[in-house]
Amino acid sequence: MEQHMTLKSIVTYTRSLVLGTGAIIMVSTLAACSNGTNGTPAAETPASIGSAMPAMANFISDMAADHPSAMTTMAIAVEGDRVVAYATNGINDEAYFFGTQTDGRMDLTSTFADHLTASYDGSKVDGELVMNEEGAAPQRFAASRVEAPAGIYTAAHGTSRATWVARPDRSLVGVMNNSAPGDHKVTDAIATQDQQFKDEVRQKRLEQRMQQAPTMTFGTWTMEMDGKKVTAVPVTGGMTF
Repeated sequence: MEQHMTLKSIVTYTRSLVLGTGAIIMVSTLAACSNGTNGTPAAETPASIGSAMPAMANFISDMAADHPSAMTTMAIAVEGDRVVAYATNGINDEAYFFGTQTDGRMDLTSTFADHLTASYDGSKVDGELVMNEEGAAPQRFAASRVEAPAGIYTAAHGTSRATWVARPDRSLVGVMNNSAPGDHKVTDAIATQDQQFKDEVRQKRLEQRMQQAPTMTFGTWTMEMDGKKVTAVPVTGGMTF
């Protein structure tokens, strides 16, 4: 009786797969996407997934510094689909990134051919920074969202521009570029693939005269630049300079 019921069930199931005259639904099992065997999921890059960004937001992360030229702080300002990212070692180097984000994903190149990829997961921005320096290793970061007044601040006087990252704990870190160009244009992504071009802009970076940013008063955002009292302004995702 049990075998009879089993056979009947199989016949019923087979008939249920038939549509019309002779049209049969083929049932198959879809294999999980993988980059190897045993169904191992493909590795996700920092910019491979993302969630919709807030309309306006700031994110900050401290990064591990494995070598002298490594950046130690990353800050990102978002305004709609526009993004400004700033990395610094707080002593004598910085990298500005201007561009856009789509569905929380960003792929940005700095004036000096540094490269930043990142994605927003709904709470933080996970990413990777690769500086255009010989032997520079990729630096991973996880930037948490911060509320004002924390964020990026900048002030310019003459040919100098200072930039600070103001952390939620009221600490400040940044660099002053004494030969800052008047316009930080995003480097063409195709051009950055050329090694000669990378070498040329790396040399230009070395020629920049950078130093630790002047002491700024948290909250008033004022400081002395070349003997003049200057007030810094918050950097938003839509800014360019």
